[in-house]
Amino acid sequence: MIFRRKFIAVVILLILIILLQTRVPESQKVFRGIFGNILNPVLYYTEMTTSYISNIYDDYINLVGVKKNNEELREKIRQLKLENSILSEKLTEYNRLKKLLNFKKAYDFRTIACNVIGRNIEGFLKYIIIDAGSTDGVEINDAVVSYEGLVGKVVEVYRSSARVNVILNVNSYVSVMNFNTRTVGILSGDGQGKLVVDFYDKLDEVSKGDLFITSGLGGLYPKGIPVGNAVKNTESVNGIFQKIFVEQKVNFYKLENVLVVKDEE
Repeated sequence: MIFRRKFIAVVILLILIILLQTRVPESQKVFRGIFGNILNPVLYYTEMTTSYISNIYDDYINLVGVKKNNEELREKIRQLKLENSILSEKLTEYNRLKKLLNFKKAYDFRTIACNVIGRNIEGFLKYIIIDAGSTDGVEINDAVVSYEGLVGKVVEVYRSSARVNVILNVNSYVSVMNFNTRTVGILSGDGQGKLVVDFYDKLDEVSKGDLFITSGLGGLYPKGIPVGNAVKNTESVNGIFQKIFVEQKVNFYKLENVLVVKDEE
């Protein structure tokens, strides 16, 4: 019985060896004869297994390399985005400064260029802080402009900075006139972040879009600085004057660069 089992096992083993041998390519049959029939399949499948493992290892190494390259590329992209952002900001600032320079050339002003470094944070905009002060020649009551138009006047001066009340402030009064009709009025903030011209002749006809500029009266602000355009007008209570509501030229909440106006050159 035991002999029979052994015989059957040997027969099955020989059949498996024959089956395996038929699947081994000729180029892989290193040994010949019965010995070759036993070893060739072993060598073949050993080589196949080794090649498979080697390919997996190579793929893993390549995958690690690709991942590293991807990380490096992503880092370069982040750096390029940062550099592009910086260059875009420099270009924007260059364009702003160019407009300021053109504004200065249009008027015979001696000016001090400076940056806005602060503003009030409660309610409507009332004042800004600039990075030029007494050491730069800034003085109280100096007019401040941007390339868009009138900003306000200096009310406090420190060594290297100054406070500027903007014309949106209800306590800021500017003598202005209608560019078209030359009629004069007093402009100030309306307490809601807008501008209004009061004490303006009721008989003067004002059209929507009429430009108001500084009149030069009082000597505080140079004549001819753009202030804003008329949007509507209403009659004053006393019936003698009318109020003109004006849309400001300057975007006060986005001010970055301004000019402090000294005397005319």
